[in-house]
Amino acid sequence: MKIFNKIRREMLLSKRFTNYLVYAFGEIILVVLGILIALYLNNSSKENQISEANINLQGRVLMQLERDLKDIDDFRNELDSLNNVYLKILDRNYDKNKVMQADVLSTVLFDVKDLGLDKQNVNWIDAAVLDNSKASEELVNISSVYKLYFKNIDDIEKIIYEKFKTNLEYLETTQPWYTKLITDFRCETDCITYLLNNESHKARIASLRFLYINGYGDLVNGFYFDLLRSKEDLERLMKDVDE
Repeated sequence: MKIFNKIRREMLLSKRFTNYLVYAFGEIILVVLGILIALYLNNSSKENQISEANINLQGRVLMQLERDLKDIDDFRNELDSLNNVYLKILDRNYDKNKVMQADVLSTVLFDVKDLGLDKQNVNWIDAAVLDNSKASEELVNISSVYKLYFKNIDDIEKIIYEKFKTNLEYLETTQPWYTKLITDFRCETDCITYLLNNESHKARIASLRFLYINGYGDLVNGFYFDLLRSKEDLERLMKDVDE
């Protein structure tokens, strides 16, 4: 009889242990599921935050593109006026409406023009965490466009600055009226005659015009139209998402 009681007790103990194992295993599954659900919700929340941040970024980039396009277009007009000043000095046909006669000589000698565009869009895009949307791909493309043109524009500006410097250094060492010009900002008859008629000076102005109009000008025009296309592409992609 004692043997049967012992066997029954062992069976009961074995059953409790089995039930415990089932219970413990169930708890583990619940904990794992809870962790997975929490991770999913957390990832989903982060994705939503990134998506919202990207939408906000796209809007800011678009507004900055519009401002940059206006600034570039204004600069293109400045270069057009500068070109007409150079054409006047070089005795070529020019648009008189775009030339201020009183400023011709100072423009040719001292007026170094540069685009002066800031890098706001590049900084925003490069600092952002972008999602996998087409609009984000376009943002990366926009940043690349800016960087390419900023590099090329910086290179041509350095060449132009050096050209201005070389021209002034030449006048400094060869022309007696240079001291009065640079000190009193007075260009009298001998100064005017030289700047308007001297063939060596005209040759240097022709080179400067080539750098500004054919070098800088072509870069700025390309920059303008590439940014314009990027702006239109970004607007289209943003519109597709809204629809």
